[in-house]
Amino acid sequence: MDFDPKWFTQARETYLATGHYTDYRFRTKAYDEFWDEEYRRCKYGYTVNGYTVPGPYYYYLNYYQLPNIDVEKAGSGRSAIFPKFLVFQYEFFHYFEICRTLKKDVCLMKTRGCGFSEINASICACIYNCFSNSNCMITANNKNYLDKSLDKVWGALDFANDNTDGGMAKLRQAKNTQYLKRASTLQKDQNGIEKEVGWKS
Repeated sequence: MDFDPKWFTQARETYLATGHYTDYRFRTKAYDEFWDEEYRRCKYGYTVNGYTVPGPYYYYLNYYQLPNIDVEKAGSGRSAIFPKFLVFQYEFFHYFEICRTLKKDVCLMKTRGCGFSEINASICACIYNCFSNSNCMITANNKNYLDKSLDKVWGALDFANDNTDGGMAKLRQAKNTQYLKRASTLQKDQNGIEKEVGWKS
């Protein structure tokens, strides 16, 4: 690899150093411009010095956390950390982006336990948070696998709600169950009829 991965993780480095993705005050012009740019990077990718990370990989590197497998003592629990930049993941996300651009299916054959459930959860969270009116569906042949996969997605959505100072937060007032979540709010119209409005991913 002939480039510095840190070019693409500035957002998370700021978060790790300060506890915030930006110091701009909520809903100021600078705050809105910062988040507009972050949404653009998560949707369309980010290019530095001629090298590009696809949008979902930018999201994964900067807005997704996974369990730390390096524990000091057995049974002490795992902290949550941001993912490392790995070449095979960089290649996979480019493959995913090519398929997405060409409107083709993505096929992946892999060993168990190599982190792709985390990647898939991050992709779902990216689509939910960055693309309005979008849909993601997770299926599995075993309820236990399904629940574990969904737990990763729901954790990613909660991280965005709790740690982006509103930048990627989405209310879920209409649908927020174990198996279905939708980013939207409930508002009453002039006749007092409650309607679902908002992002609707």
